[in-house]
Amino acid sequence: MPVGVAHRVLLTKVDPRSLGEALEAQNTLMELGIPACNAFIRAYKAHERAALEGVTIAKWRGKNAREAEADYRRAADEIQRDWRK
Repeated sequence: MPVGVAHRVLLTKVDPRSLGEALEAQNTLMELGIPACNAFIRAYKAHERAALEGVTIAKWRGKNAREAEADYRRAADEIQRDWRK
């Protein structure tokens, strides 16, 4: 049960080939009255490779690195906008 703490669901490991499913999941959550972030984190090999090399996704260079970093930045920006309210 909610205890009065602001929260929302952030979808992660979203298949980049199936963004429609992520949007559908977000809509379903909203329809059920469950707050959900508009942003989501897509699943890229870049995440695994950056971790294996011991660097953040922001410092890793390779295929889909910029897209992966942008997903996290969008989620962080969305949450920070809420904090400022």
